[in-house]
Amino acid sequence: MNLYDSPVEQARRTRERAEELGRAADRATDPEHRRRLRAKALRLLREEAAPDPGR
Repeated sequence: MNLYDSPVEQARRTRERAEELGRAADRATDPEHRRRLRAKALRLLREEAAPDPGR
């Protein structure tokens, strides 16, 4: 992580990563793997939406 990234840039990268995980879940053939990938994407988006108490 680059210490100079703005919160906007961090949010953009988080959304892109969640989208990548969603696409990977769409391609996954194993139902358990698909479920884990979707859960990880949702967790990333939830964490992004939660306010950061350190700021």
